[in-house]
Amino acid sequence: MVTRASQVVAVGALVLLTGCDSPARSKPWRHAPDPTDEAAHAPRSPVLDDGSASPVHVARGHALRIHVDAEPGRLSPILAPSVWARRITLGTIFEPLVRESAGGYSPRLAKSWRVMPGGMEIRVELEDGVVFHDGRPLTTSDVQFTLDAVRDPKKGVDHLRPLLDDVDAIELVTSREIRLRLKRPSGWVLRALAEIPILPMHVYDGSLAAGGALVGTGPYKFVSNKGGVVHLQRFDKYWRGPVAIADLDFVYQPDAAIALTAAKRGEIDIVPALVPAHWPDQAVAPSIAAAFRPLALAPPRLRYLAMNAARAPLDDARVRHALALLVDRRTIAKRVFDGLARPALWPIWPGGPVDGVEAPVPDFDPKTADRLLDDAGWTDRDKDGVRDRGGKQLRLVMIAGERPPPRDPSGPKVMLERDYIVEAARRAGVVIEVKTGGAEWLAKRLADGAYDVAELQWGGMADGDPSALVGKSDARIGRVLDALAAAYDPAERKKLAPELAAALSDSWPIAGIVAEAPQGLVHKRVTGVAIWDGWIDLAQVSFDPKAP
Repeated sequence: MVTRASQVVAVGALVLLTGCDSPARSKPWRHAPDPTDEAAHAPRSPVLDDGSASPVHVARGHALRIHVDAEPGRLSPILAPSVWARRITLGTIFEPLVRESAGGYSPRLAKSWRVMPGGMEIRVELEDGVVFHDGRPLTTSDVQFTLDAVRDPKKGVDHLRPLLDDVDAIELVTSREIRLRLKRPSGWVLRALAEIPILPMHVYDGSLAAGGALVGTGPYKFVSNKGGVVHLQRFDKYWRGPVAIADLDFVYQPDAAIALTAAKRGEIDIVPALVPAHWPDQAVAPSIAAAFRPLALAPPRLRYLAMNAARAPLDDARVRHALALLVDRRTIAKRVFDGLARPALWPIWPGGPVDGVEAPVPDFDPKTADRLLDDAGWTDRDKDGVRDRGGKQLRLVMIAGERPPPRDPSGPKVMLERDYIVEAARRAGVVIEVKTGGAEWLAKRLADGAYDVAELQWGGMADGDPSALVGKSDARIGRVLDALAAAYDPAERKKLAPELAAALSDSWPIAGIVAEAPQGLVHKRVTGVAIWDGWIDLAQVSFDPKAP
């Protein structure tokens, strides 16, 4: 179980539930009054006091504006980036060697790559004619510098470093070709090359922070970050040719109602995630439906229960299976997450942590859970409402993040997913004591194995290494994980997904609760929206001149 705590990172990450980084839910959020009436009568082209059009509407023909609902923080794609820092910088300002999408790998900065016989070496040939935004050419020295910086524990690239654990050395072959020597065959190294932004050595050699400089090879260059707007401008010397949209504006607005009003006025083109107060009513309102299409990013994020199979009574798979059947996923998705999460059992779905066909999600099934617990010898012999075996009651400790503060302290208690699980277990004769703490406390309890059940969240990348999520305590699961790691082709990994689901169904080391399912909006004038790994490839989008 220690493996689950060993990778608390942003790309392939265990996100400890401490009241942060959660899917949108209605109760803990604060919202301005609903904007429906005000926005419905708002002018489509606001004007300034002197009668001229606002700058936003003047730029509308060439600028794509995206709502940012959380502070992006430092705009670095490599130094502990926030979700928004990566969205703003990766694929726009900076590029990786390889691009992964639903169709598999395709070239980005790498013209080609070869896995050499035996699988112990990957050779990468760079595209010709690539230059950084300052005009300097891209060479394999920049690639070597970037990958070695990621591998260096002193550089602080903790969210990416585990992705290159299987790399033994990175060697220059020529100025256009580089060799990655591996410790063992590993398809995860090739997957890593789709996540790591390549930096210019002459800018970042002294410090990866580079004094805030943002210099990459991407289709957009950084212009400014002021007034809550990050402005990127098309790089006309982009090696693949200029992209269709000239300007990107990432507009930070923490108030969801104000952001939606701006969208209705034509000032925002993409709202990545509506808050519960606006879903689903605002999404189908005439003023929205006339101009926007639904947007479902489907990020690879899973809320789940981790079972400590190394300690009784969870060392019995029947008990673990019973607990999994006592999770009322559909009720939790509806009542706790207001429909902005969906029931999920395993971390396997198209574009999920494991990219593959999703297995059916079981119904809430207390009767089968009762039978499994009976078969495991846990019955309520003394009729006190608590199951027991050999004179010991079935009492479990669940560790979880601290309960988020209520929006209205005087109102009724807000039910979290753990509350539904604890109550269902109580009715089945299982007592669960919930202990909460911060991230460091949770990580230590996980590492020490001092728990029976842990309520956790996985916030990893699509088609990533799930070892830290599911563990390797079961031999069958371990064999599937080894096969996933040995597969260099995403299509081969996808074929292994059903086998992993079957192995998990035998062992039950985890039990999914819900997967994040944000619902957003994209203006109908925006075309070419391709989603992977919970975000849009902004280099592919364009404007439809016929759209409003």
